[in-house]
Formats: sequence, structure tokens, C-alpha cells
Amino acid sequence: MSGDFVSRLPKIYGMYTGGFLLFVIALAIGEQMGMPNAWIGYVFMAATIGLYAMIGIMSRTAETDEYYVAGRRVPALYNGMATGADWMSAASFIGMAGTLYAQGYDGLAFVMGWTGGYVLVALFLAPYLRKFGQYTIPDFLGTRYGGNLPRTIGIVCAITASFTYVIAQIYGAGIITSRFLGIDLATGVWVGLIGVLVCSLLGGMRAVTWTQVAQYIVLIIAYLVPVVWLSIKVTGNPVPQLAYGEVLQQISVLEQQLGVTAGHSTPFVKNDIVNFMALTFCLMVGTAALPHILMRFFTTPSVKEARKSVGWSLFFIFLLYFTAPAYAAFAKLEVYSNVIGQSIATLPAWVASWTQVGLVSVCDATNAAATIKGCVANGNGDGILQLAELMLNADAIVLATPEIAGLPYVVAGLVAAGGP
Repeated sequence: MSGDFVSRLPKIYGMYTGGFLLFVIALAIGEQMGMPNAWIGYVFMAATIGLYAMIGIMSRTAETDEYYVAGRRVPALYNGMATGADWMSAASFIGMAGTLYAQGYDGLAFVMGWTGGYVLVALFLAPYLRKFGQYTIPDFLGTRYGGNLPRTIGIVCAITASFTYVIAQIYGAGIITSRFLGIDLATGVWVGLIGVLVCSLLGGMRAVTWTQVAQYIVLIIAYLVPVVWLSIKVTGNPVPQLAYGEVLQQISVLEQQLGVTAGHSTPFVKNDIVNFMALTFCLMVGTAALPHILMRFFTTPSVKEARKSVGWSLFFIFLLYFTAPAYAAFAKLEVYSNVIGQSIATLPAWVASWTQVGLVSVCDATNAAATIKGCVANGNGDGILQLAELMLNADAIVLATPEIAGLPYVVAGLVAAGGP
């Protein structure tokens, strides 16, 4: 990775961002001209996965320094973007707003804990790991404490800590591909795994870095577009992070009408304050110890750049996490306003689509055909959808909100493209 390449990064990724926006606009025009929704989903998924794979293949290398630490020449800004994408891929992208939708105020423990973990990384870990100059955390432990035992313990801890996180990531990719490509979840998981291997196997950390920078650009655009659209639609304010206070008031009124006892903004419903703070603390130290996050700070040119890199990563993560509470609020308002109280016989098409994936059910029905029959057996039988009759899995919130709100399908495809 030459200095000339690094100097051209702003131009390269600027052109990439402009090209992606033109691609989205072209698909939006195609939708207005009658392009089928299924085709839009296929094109979005194929284009983004193909693009990431191409970057991974173009970044292939056989040099040890490049493969493990990207030559230690990744500028702080781009390392921050790559770290943000590394941390916020499918699990956070799908799960954060969904958790806040399901838990309300109590879900803020995840926002505080995960962002707070980066403060610990900046103060106590990243600069010193970079200064030590090893390739991996087990290498650091083996060199620092001597012998193979510390190295082995580090390897076991790294695998154990990564295993659950990888499962969540692959499951998220499986949900997205199964819903928008019309394949079963198991096949979707394999598609996600193959995509990861193609993006990383040939080029190691160098390929992963430049793929993740590209992924972050798609991810943040995909996350912001629907919530900004809803903010303008509902409040007239294009800044959802500042506008959703008004939405919370509307939700409170609707919750009173629907008889919801534990409101969205009511604190410490699921956890008391002690458990809330304990969860926040555990998430902080857990985030600070994640192997795939700590590895990112081995790639910077210097200790100073490692510190700056943590600051940039916190900023890029903040953009999404600061938006997640607004996303959850707008999604809940749309469900309460436009779904609850509607005729079960004329529920919108997205209900059937997400029922097939297993993330939505009405009156405990497992498929669209059984919905009305299930509501007669398990509901109140009036033919009107009640809040208690709708099960909306938290993992569906981010992906389904564009369809719930009646936004153009190209927005739903964009959100799906941002998730894997």
C-alpha cells in the first residue's frame, strides 16, 4: 500500500460514494417506471456483495505485514470508518433500534455501554497495543508475559469472545438475504459466509480494511435515509435526532389509548437501576476486549494515529447510535398509527412477507393464510388488529420499517444492502 494510494483515498471513496448514490437514484427511477420489487432487492444485494468481493479480490496480498496489519499505513480517518463498519455490521445495524423498540428507555444501556467501551479503548488499550508492535493480541500476551501459556489463553479467549458475535453477524446476514432474495434462512447464512470469505481470505486485514470503509458508507446512508424521510414526513424536521422528542409525546398518547402500562419512555421497567448500570458496565468492558475491534488499532502508522483512530471510530459509531433511538421511536409510531386498529383481512403485504421469515406473526399464526383463522381462535374475534395480537420481532424493526411506513421499496432495498 503505497503513499500515493493513501493520498488518493479521498478521491477514490468520494467517487465511490457518488456512484453509489447515482445507483440508488437509478433504482428509484426504475421503481417509478414499474420495476418489480423483487428485482430491486436482487440488484441491491448482488451489486453490494459483488462490489465488496471485488474490493477484497483487488486487495489480495502475500506479504505478511500487509495481510495481518495492512502494512500499518491505514490513516486514522479510514481506520475509524473501518472500525465503525466492523462494529456495526449486521448485529448492531439490525439489533440496536430493535432493542430500543422492544425495551424503550431500558435499551439505552446498550447505547451507553457499547459507546463507553470505546472510551476505555482510547484511554487504556489502543495506544499501548500499537506501541508494542505485534500482529495479534495473543502475540502481545506471549511477548509481554513470556511463554506459550499466555499466548494459548489469549487464543482461547479470542475464539470464545468472537464466537457468539460471529453467530449474531451471520444470523443477521441470513435474515436479510432470506427476506430480500426469497431463499431459506440456512441458504442465506451460507451466502453471508461466502461473502465474508471472498472479502477477507485473499487480502487479510488489507482487504478487510478497504472493504469495511466501503461498507460503512453504504451502511450509514442506508440507516439515515429512512429515518430522515420519516422525520420530514411526521415532524417536518430533517434532523430526526432532534425531532423525535415530539414523536415520543405522540407515542405516549397512543400508549394511553391502547392501554400500554409500561410506556416507551418509562425508565427501569425491565431492569432496576442497579441492573441497568451493571449491564452498561459489562457492555463497556466487553466492547473494550473484543478481539476484532482491538486488531484494528494495529494497522495505524503510529501511536498518535491509533488514538486519533479511536476518536474517529467513536464519531462514526455515534452517528448510528445517536440515530437509533429516533429510528425506534418513528418505527413504533408507524406501527401504533398505521398498523394497529386495521382490518386483519386487509393487512399490508409486508406482514405476509415477514411472517414467512418468522419475524412477524399475527394472532400466533405462522403463515399468512392462517392469520384470520388464528385471530378468530386466539384474538378477540372482531376482525380488527389489536396490539396484543401483533408480534413484531425486534430483529425485523430496522429492515421492515420502510415497508411499514409505506416508503418506496427502493428504500427497503437500500436498508437491506446496508445490513450484511
